Order: sequence, then C-alpha cells, then structure tokens
Amino acid sequence: MKYIEIGKIIGTHGIKGEVKIFPDTDFRSERFQKNNRLYLKFQDRMMPIVIDSSREFKNVQLVAFNKIKDINEVQKYLGCPVYVDRDSLGELPENEFYYDDLIGMNAVTVQGEPIGIVVDLVDVPQGVIMTIRKADGKTAMVPFVDEFVKAVRFEEKIIVIAPIEGLL
Repeated sequence: MKYIEIGKIIGTHGIKGEVKIFPDTDFRSERFQKNNRLYLKFQDRMMPIVIDSSREFKNVQLVAFNKIKDINEVQKYLGCPVYVDRDSLGELPENEFYYDDLIGMNAVTVQGEPIGIVVDLVDVPQGVIMTIRKADGKTAMVPFVDEFVKAVRFEEKIIVIAPIEGLL
C-alpha cells in the first residue's frame, strides 16, 4: 500500500477527543468525510483510523476518530502525520496531478537536456512552485505553470520544462 501525507495532528480541541489537523491537501472536505479511512503514522507503523466527525475551524480540520471520546486518549497522537491510501484517490481531470505522483520524476529541457529530479511541490499564494534537485546538488525553483512546464509524461517519468535565462 502506498500512502500520501495529507496533514498532521497539531493539537487537541476540547475535552471530547477531537484533534486539530493541519491539512496539506486540496481536497479537505473529501479526505476528512465521516466514515473515511485514513492512517496515522504512530510509533513507526501505520495505524488505520475511521473519521467519526470533521469540521473546518480557523485553517485547521477538527476531527474525531475511532469513537474516541476523551482528550487523554488522543494526546499520544500529537505530532503524528495523517495519510490517505493512494489507491483510494480518484482520477483527476486532464492536466491536473497529485503532487506525490510528480515527486521523483526527471526534469528535462524541451531540447531533452537533463535538469534534475523533482523533490517537492509547494503551494504559494502565486501558485505552485516545483523544487528540482540538480546534478550539482543545487536546487532550482520552477513555477508549475504552462509557460515553463510544457509536458508531463508519466510513462517516461519526465517533466519537460522550457526555461528562461536565470531560471535554472
């Protein structure tokens, strides 16, 4: 099973076993729906949880799970990352991608020259920035927009980039 991190437990809320999850997903309402199965990385193993209730509150998700009704029973999970099973994710429309699917792909120029490996994608107010680790160990930050990203070829594990001077 392949897991994708979608958030992290950052605190508790109230005394009835709710936790605050800082979400790292564009699909909050879908991921944290009642009865959904997610996973916590707890003590170096993946622990399945089932959502009992969930609601948005001040940029976090308040979540109750596994029928836990006591703050003392959830405190041990503080700091735990929250994951979803990759196989449970739906298909995206054309030209939309899950970040996790892009990480590890090779970035090349439109001429086919190797640039490096995609190591991260980060949401910023202006859009998405792709971080590429180049062969010399340095990193390049490339906006994930049509002007620079010309093709994503999953079969070949390649992202084609049209760089401008100073970008790389």
